[in-house]
Amino acid sequence: MLRRLFSLFTYCALIGLGVALGSALLSRDCFALDGSTRYDTIVVLSGSLGDHGVLGPDTAMRTDAAIDLFERGLAPHLHMTGGVSDNRVHTAAAIQMAARAEAAGVPASAITIEDNSRSTLQNARNSARFIQDSKDVLLVSDGYHLWRAALSFAWAGVPVEGVCKSSTLRPDGVEMSARLVVREALAFWFNLGRATVWSAADLIGATPQLGGAFLH
Repeated sequence: MLRRLFSLFTYCALIGLGVALGSALLSRDCFALDGSTRYDTIVVLSGSLGDHGVLGPDTAMRTDAAIDLFERGLAPHLHMTGGVSDNRVHTAAAIQMAARAEAAGVPASAITIEDNSRSTLQNARNSARFIQDSKDVLLVSDGYHLWRAALSFAWAGVPVEGVCKSSTLRPDGVEMSARLVVREALAFWFNLGRATVWSAADLIGATPQLGGAFLH
């Protein structure tokens, strides 16, 4: 019995690592997109917030990649999504991302903001009302995160047309990249479990009992 459980755990871990590494290595680089495909909306997922609640290097790179795509005419609309990491941070990531884009010359009228999410599932679910009328959506995030993010948006009813990575690995070092790949492997299954439970609860009208924090 223990051997079977260990084998199951091993297989799940390998699948999770395969998803994270495949996403990181096989996803297209945002800066390498040639512009032959146009999109209605570019959705930018927030990452970490650094010291004093400012954008972490990964979130800044994701935002800069989206700004570059906008400037090259790949889409007329940017959607920023991301809340706060904890109660000590007062300015949501999405608000800071939008401010960074505006400072780079993106008109405020071309940006929408979802600033209440704390997880990828919430990014997707809370953003649905902003992008449900967009036929072609391009998702921007770090490479390791993209496949899970795309699955999350499909679960929320807003499948994306394309994905691109702002970086293959984390900009703040190999060690941090390795940690996040392992975390992503675990998050793949964690998200799958939570999404399944939420969907089942939704069928019987029991999501209020779960509460919004269930998807944090």
